[in-house]
Amino acid sequence: MVTIGVQKAKLGSTVYYIGKMRAGELIDNVGFAAELPEWSEMTADEKMQRQPDLTRVINEIVPYVIDDPDRFFNSLIIDVFSGYDELEFEPVSQVAKDLPKAYQLQMKDMGFLTLPGKERLIALDGQHRLLSLRIAIRGINGLPAGSKVPSATKTLEPHLELADEEISIILVEHKDNQKIRKIFNKVNKYARQTSRGDNIITSDDDIYAVIARRLFRKGEVLAPIGKCELVNWKSNTLSQRSKQLTTVSALYTIAETVLKEKGYSTKLLPGVMEQEESYEEIVTFWSELLEESDVYKEYLSLTKADKPVSLLREQNLLMKPVTQMALAHVAVMAKRKGISWREAVQKLNKVDWSFDNKLWFNVLIIGSAQKKMITGKESIRSAGMIISYLIMGDRMTRTEIADVHTIVKNAHDNQEEPLPKMV
Repeated sequence: MVTIGVQKAKLGSTVYYIGKMRAGELIDNVGFAAELPEWSEMTADEKMQRQPDLTRVINEIVPYVIDDPDRFFNSLIIDVFSGYDELEFEPVSQVAKDLPKAYQLQMKDMGFLTLPGKERLIALDGQHRLLSLRIAIRGINGLPAGSKVPSATKTLEPHLELADEEISIILVEHKDNQKIRKIFNKVNKYARQTSRGDNIITSDDDIYAVIARRLFRKGEVLAPIGKCELVNWKSNTLSQRSKQLTTVSALYTIAETVLKEKGYSTKLLPGVMEQEESYEEIVTFWSELLEESDVYKEYLSLTKADKPVSLLREQNLLMKPVTQMALAHVAVMAKRKGISWREAVQKLNKVDWSFDNKLWFNVLIIGSAQKKMITGKESIRSAGMIISYLIMGDRMTRTEIADVHTIVKNAHDNQEEPLPKMV
């Protein structure tokens, strides 16, 4: 038997209770739809829940629950699958008869809900959060029976102290499968995912997001010049008339690419010293581009004079965030070959970055009159390989050169297409 303080409410035809439970009580009393005896016999039209994604829970949510002192969840919606009629709600107004009149109206819906223990509760919305709590608290013993999980999860240790965490819950009656399915569908359908840009701006445990934001703070390498912001942090694209140099999404991808070999998690920040070293590496990437690249020097000159840069953007692919992301792959290659980034950037000035250069057709741009940019991850990598070959092909391995040749031949749909000339 469990008694919890709740507030009774109604929305549409649904009466529900809002309350809280200790995490330990929650994982002891609330299960999953997939654990119901009748689950295997239910048809697609009867099932009210999807199967939990165990990989996502173990790799993403459990570490967050265990490691982040600022962890926070929104309310779990709990379906009282059976035994709803046995729940007892006792409003405060029935217990305290002499309440002031100002309190009486509100107190009739505030009180205590007793769960006798015969009811069956399942997580309708929030099953991944519930499962993460169960695994975080119980360790390996919290895994669902019969789960096929990577062997590495055997190292999961219980964190019993998390049993005292307080979790907000919403209890709804399971009157019929159709209504419960509708609630699940609408709660998830209308829950809008935050955009990539929003995630970069708000994430404080993702090293790449932290670096991306820091780059355009006041006094940093991409700080605003006068009233002109160099970084568009509100959108992932730049219009032709934009005075901005790049986007926050491109900053993130560049940091992720350049620092990939460090193996950072996007869920937990590395130590302060590692953060600083990594940040300085990305600062070097940008500062030497701005100092040694002819097009970027011209961009800065125009921006400081508060003049338009639209013509520059029309003429030079380096003014496109997609190309900048490709340069991150070039920086990685240069580091592997022992070539300084400054030397590599200087050689970039000898490359033909015009939109009419057929080398970039079907790699960076669609070979048409509109010259639209290609933004796929593989295309960006391919562009990076071609650029690397142009400026350091004599230092690349036969395998790397063969990769470049394949990219060029496929882009031109011509198996006889020769390699481009190095600068």
